[in-house]
Amino acid sequence: MGTRSLTVVQHNNQIKVAQYGQWDGYPKGQGITLLSFLKDASKVEALKELLSKVRFQTKEDIQELTSFLKSIGCENGWMNIEQGNLFRNKYPMHHRDVGGEILDLILLHKDSNEIILTDTYYFATDSLWCEWAYVVDFDKNTFEVYAGLNTAEITKEDRFFDLYKEDCKYKPVKLIISFSLDTLPTEKEFIDHFCYIFKLKQNESKQKPSLGNVFYKNIAA
Repeated sequence: MGTRSLTVVQHNNQIKVAQYGQWDGYPKGQGITLLSFLKDASKVEALKELLSKVRFQTKEDIQELTSFLKSIGCENGWMNIEQGNLFRNKYPMHHRDVGGEILDLILLHKDSNEIILTDTYYFATDSLWCEWAYVVDFDKNTFEVYAGLNTAEITKEDRFFDLYKEDCKYKPVKLIISFSLDTLPTEKEFIDHFCYIFKLKQNESKQKPSLGNVFYKNIAA
């Protein structure tokens, strides 16, 4: 399902991962993918060790990628299946299908001198399009889940406040729940949290569920 999301990893006060995902962004999709990774202590420790190798694209990297796209006949931003496969084979970290699987991909590239990622942190700005965001904060030792379709005001305490634009109807994604990395829920408990939130949203409104409430229903899709 085309539900867009953002996967963020913070370590040593730096954003090390900010990965766009095109598909299955709801908790039962990308949320479970990330939860499963984080419940594997050996993977988490390996990821922390590798984050020093991770960096975002520079202008030179983007120019190289653009040149490759031209070489396979893609100059307008659209790809056919063959071009998409060529792109994914050459730049697996930068494909829109990756989403939360970026953490496993980083581990697969452990022998690389450096691991270059695309920085899509700004995607959290407009929650009309960024429907879910997941933040692994190793500094705070938390796994945070943010929801889109947010029209409520945000404050300086909000993680994505620096992306805030007053003239936009939809504000940056909003935190709805945070888990300690030391006491992560089971998959069922994880999903149950969001089902409970959805019920609360319904109870807050005496009317037919609003767009935002219907959005929460995607949790169990």
